[in-house]
Amino acid sequence: MTLAPSPSKQSDLAVEIHGLEKGFGKFKIHCGLDLEVPRGKVTYIMGGSGSGKSLLLKQIMGFVAPDKGTIKVNGQEVKASDRKQLKEVRKNLGILFQNGALFDSLNVYNNVAFSLKEHLRLKKAERDERVQQLLESVDLSMDHAYKMPAELSGGQRKRVALARAIALKPSVMLYDEPTTGLDPLTTMMVTNLIKDVSSKHKLTSIVISHDTHVVFNVAEHIAFLKDGVFKYVGPPQGVFRSPDPDVREFFSLEERHQNLEDT
Repeated sequence: MTLAPSPSKQSDLAVEIHGLEKGFGKFKIHCGLDLEVPRGKVTYIMGGSGSGKSLLLKQIMGFVAPDKGTIKVNGQEVKASDRKQLKEVRKNLGILFQNGALFDSLNVYNNVAFSLKEHLRLKKAERDERVQQLLESVDLSMDHAYKMPAELSGGQRKRVALARAIALKPSVMLYDEPTTGLDPLTTMMVTNLIKDVSSKHKLTSIVISHDTHVVFNVAEHIAFLKDGVFKYVGPPQGVFRSPDPDVREFFSLEERHQNLEDT
């Protein structure tokens, strides 16, 4: 007989993935993934290019249905085929796409206010106040509100996209390769922003990344994906003690860097 998880254990988990399988034809991408994402923590899902990290994110959002297995967000199963149920699940999810995906034809104010206008009945003054609060939470002022995306730096576009993503107060925030293609200073800025926003808004954050040089500054939990399975799940520093050679190899450069700093 299978016992149901205790309420206390369920409340500690924001996302639960069990037995997840996904493939395309002969290619098997996920071969039985199991992952429990702790609530209120910053979890990095790491792995090389083509390991299926972004595909996993799409399945959590319900954009793609798994072949087998289950995904739960706050105890609710994600069912890509059930639009009504999926809409309820997505109320608790925010996502920052790799390129930010701002609307080029809308200024910063209207980008941030987009979901507020779509889903909430706010008076103009209330909406203005909410947009200001959101911009300030990502260290931008209302001076940026009427600029177009093309007038912003790469880092500023990331900030605006994040402000828009958290506008409806999701409990779980997803980031798809948020630092890819950025210079080192902007990369560190975005990494610190993820940490700060997660703390300010008490979010559970799931970050898809392959950048080992920034993960140890912000991650509280790491899951390493290779060959269709998670080869390591646990605290960041634990990767250096993993008996799995694939884990040690992936993080070897960072291990050498940390050892040099200690000498």
